[in-house]
Amino acid sequence: MNPATFNATHRLYKTGVMRTVNCKQAKTGPGNGSQALAYFKAIKTCLDRAWPKQVAASGGRFRSPGLVVWGGSVNTPCGGGVGRAFYCPTTHTIYMESPSIVSFSRQNPTFGRMVGTFTMAHEYAHAVQWMTGLGEAYTKLRYDASAAGALQLSRRLELQASCLGNVFLGANRTSYGITGYAYQMWLYDVNNSGDRPPYPRDHGSTTNHGAWSRAAFQSRNPASCNTWSVSPARVS
Repeated sequence: MNPATFNATHRLYKTGVMRTVNCKQAKTGPGNGSQALAYFKAIKTCLDRAWPKQVAASGGRFRSPGLVVWGGSVNTPCGGGVGRAFYCPTTHTIYMESPSIVSFSRQNPTFGRMVGTFTMAHEYAHAVQWMTGLGEAYTKLRYDASAAGALQLSRRLELQASCLGNVFLGANRTSYGITGYAYQMWLYDVNNSGDRPPYPRDHGSTTNHGAWSRAAFQSRNPASCNTWSVSPARVS
């Protein structure tokens, strides 16, 4: 099967609604570096419980990814990071940048919690993409892609990661407390995340990011996250 068809028809989309794991938010928010580490670890523990069933049902092999929380800069086999979180397939590790989340948390504790929570869920979803073969197929597709084509493929990958991350958040919205003001802060974050100058067009517009995120939060189903079979306009 060619990689485009593999990603567009993947079994992950048929694994059904994600069940809650009754994930509860850490009592202490990411107000400083050590608190951020504990906060991200708590979310990851929930993610480690939430995704194995879906990964296995899709034909993948679940392996809990590593977690590194850093500030300033970090060097990995996937390159360095400055100012943003990322997942490195080579090490199967999530690298969470803490200073920006801490800054958000100090300005607005609820907003900081929601940004940190969504970011962790998004990066973990990248690990899910590689555990299920979606990430490897993406890499193959990029090999022969033009510059514009590679950016579109990147947007499909990133919007899917946000979508899958919000499947988890939607499944655990009640136990985690994504209601009331926290829900409004989550909604603000997902509706305003996406490509902005001077960054390249590799993550998707804020409009599309919000659309995929909201749909997944409501459905709690990976079926809402097939970014590989839709028109370019929906991943612009």
